[in-house]
Amino acid sequence: MQDLSKFEDIRPYYDSEYKAAMKDLFDIEPLINAVHLYIPELSKEEIKEELYSYNSVQEFQSKMVCRLISSGLKTSAKEFSYNGVKELDKDVSQLLITNHRDIVVDSALVNFSLNLSNYNTCEIAIGSNLLNKPWVKKLVRLNKSFIVKRNIPKQEMFEASKNLSAYIDYTIKEKKQSIWIAQREGRAKDGFDKTAPGLLKMFGMASEGDILEQLISLNITPVSISYELDPCDSLKLAELLAKAEGRDYMKAEGEDEMSMALGIQGPKGNIHLEFIPSINDKIKGLTDIKNRNQLLKAIAEIIDNEIYRNYKLWNSNYVAYDLLHDSSKYKANYDEQGKQSFVNYMNKKLTNFEGNDLAKEIFLKMYANPVINAEKANETIA
Repeated sequence: MQDLSKFEDIRPYYDSEYKAAMKDLFDIEPLINAVHLYIPELSKEEIKEELYSYNSVQEFQSKMVCRLISSGLKTSAKEFSYNGVKELDKDVSQLLITNHRDIVVDSALVNFSLNLSNYNTCEIAIGSNLLNKPWVKKLVRLNKSFIVKRNIPKQEMFEASKNLSAYIDYTIKEKKQSIWIAQREGRAKDGFDKTAPGLLKMFGMASEGDILEQLISLNITPVSISYELDPCDSLKLAELLAKAEGRDYMKAEGEDEMSMALGIQGPKGNIHLEFIPSINDKIKGLTDIKNRNQLLKAIAEIIDNEIYRNYKLWNSNYVAYDLLHDSSKYKANYDEQGKQSFVNYMNKKLTNFEGNDLAKEIFLKMYANPVINAEKANETIA
């Protein structure tokens, strides 16, 4: 039996804590204003009344959070689609691992898709670096989020990772609650999605036994997220360009908050989520790999290839690939109007980088990398 007290500073709120925590948030004017923006048909007082009427975190998520996501998609996306949820076993808790492009929207869309399919939503891993305001921390804990400690002293990192691993293990096996976590710390700013083997190593810390058996017991289930457009692409470009030119990049104050807001509200074009069956059958065949690091790398590559093969590639990806390589390889996947539309979009985003060929190359790679990775993944099974 787990000692639950050790999870107190990272766990989501219990249902019994919902009303008191929600009532505290009623005084946060920016929050209530934001909710009212997406649900203008309700007055602010009516919003508060509805929020207080819920009796559980799940009810809050399914009736309010998913309603807000639905409203947001109407203004920020052309079409939203998802597939594969119905193939997931409702009676088995999953460790859902996705590629990571957006701070907030990735996990929100996973839960939105699950809720639309009448599946229980999952708990969400969120970095402590994004919780600078006490009310934000309270809000995410109301939204089934547990906290991944970031920016802590090195001597504390091992115990924090071990405790996080124990919480994930407990949540999946004892709470019978699925979990969402990104495949790496930080977004894939260059569009090159890659699972960190260190993440898998952390999952294994909950057990002193065989790490492969431990990872199998967590039912790792990849989800491939495909955005046609990235509202934060120009912000990401500034950081990528600085690094490519050998310059230090220091985030401006409030940059993470700006990225969160822009990611939620900015245009994303078409969006698709593909829920992929558990990789258990694939990783069970890795018993011959005795070196732990090699094993974790092999499992990470399996997750990556599942995500790559299940991308929904859009006009932006194909056009960017052909522009980057000065080719017409994928011209059958777009017309001249589609090509010009992306070129106009790119030129607008490159306004502050005019004449910088490296900036243009990096921008094109952000959109072309999914095509490149999908090609490589499909070659491995050809």
